[in-house]
Amino acid sequence: MTKGARRAYKTGLSRGVIVEAALGLTAERGLDGWSMRDLTGRLDTSLSVIYHHVGDRQQVSAAVIDRIYGAMDLRLDEPDWRTLLHGILSQIIDQMSRYPGTATWLLRNGPQTEQLVPSLDAGMSRMLEAGWGAEAAIAFSVAFNTCLGMIALGDQRASAAGEQGMTGLQTLLAAQPEPGPGAQEMLRMVRRYVAGPAERDAAHREQCRYALDRMLDGMADRLDVIKRAAG
Repeated sequence: MTKGARRAYKTGLSRGVIVEAALGLTAERGLDGWSMRDLTGRLDTSLSVIYHHVGDRQQVSAAVIDRIYGAMDLRLDEPDWRTLLHGILSQIIDQMSRYPGTATWLLRNGPQTEQLVPSLDAGMSRMLEAGWGAEAAIAFSVAFNTCLGMIALGDQRASAAGEQGMTGLQTLLAAQPEPGPGAQEMLRMVRRYVAGPAERDAAHREQCRYALDRMLDGMADRLDVIKRAAG
């Protein structure tokens, strides 16, 4: 390229192509692990093209969340509130665990993406029909945010610092001269988190699903209380 000549960037890109590239970067590095410059480099384009088709960094991140959520196989016509919530939140656990940082983004920014609206409306509607009344919104939010928090915790554990923390706990427990049954059982769980990425991811998703099931158990008990109080 001669001095003063302008680089010929790709301009014939669509919104879908840009979001797909951002999704790929997120799977590889996490949502906070890449920059707009990384995205332009992958696409061999300019920032102005990305701004034109998608928007700024925040809007690109929202589009990534939308793409992940839109790919979920949700059954929003399910009439039972608990079954519906379990289906939605299980899909969130399975899909967002594949894209580090996306759960943290949602916790930080809230459900600001279009694809989230239908499941939010369906979940809330089933809960109102079941008798949750004025507690429906806060109960739904707590369930949603609890699952996101568990996924975000898994993202942190997958980082170098998180791995060091779990390795340290394993060393501490294994060094006990006469560990009791509780310490031994905890050690068995911790070893899954330091065995390797595949085993760690499986262990974390199992923990997330356990938390989801127990949370829904508690919500069902609370709904019984609400119904009894209503007579």
